[in-house]
Amino acid sequence: MRLRRRPRAVTTLSAGVLIFSAIHALRLVGALTMPALPTTLPPPYFIISGGVWSVMGLAVSSGLWRGRNWALRLLVPASLAYTAWHWIDRIAFSPSDYTRASWPAALALTAFWLGLILAITHRRDVRRYFEEKA
Repeated sequence: MRLRRRPRAVTTLSAGVLIFSAIHALRLVGALTMPALPTTLPPPYFIISGGVWSVMGLAVSSGLWRGRNWALRLLVPASLAYTAWHWIDRIAFSPSDYTRASWPAALALTAFWLGLILAITHRRDVRRYFEEKA
């Protein structure tokens, strides 16, 4: 039986998760190389969060690219966990006039990205591709 080609939606999703991972890798590198700045949180917080999300993103992106079923199953819970962390971080640790003023746009963007992830992961061609690769 011939396997289907990777759907474009999977390629796009994998690339998006890879970009997410790179952004958090930059957070990790920045936390490790920046001089001590006055922050409300200890430096290990930035190192740990950057490391965790960059490694998680790299693993999921790689799994999606290679058609691993576990990556598709992990994507939604990981996205929800990241969303929860992001909003807790935003509300509890980053209170500012900007975050208070921009929360509607941030909420709309969060809903958009979660909706896009759910839409892609529930597409028939995407499901079939991962089932065939299993």
